[in-house]
Amino acid sequence: MLSAARDSSIRSDLFGSNGSDTFRQMRDDAFADIASERGVLGLADMIEFQMSKSIKG
Repeated sequence: MLSAARDSSIRSDLFGSNGSDTFRQMRDDAFADIASERGVLGLADMIEFQMSKSIKG
């Protein structure tokens, strides 16, 4: 998800390198692991909240 968002933005190769790309991928993987373990993004809670509002009227 993070790499897809980054790929969609305008990218400059001024500071890019294979090392930077590898580091970014490792950082994205670590963030995704932490987010999935801790529920950092809270998507389930947001979806439940939105659905409960529509059900209650």
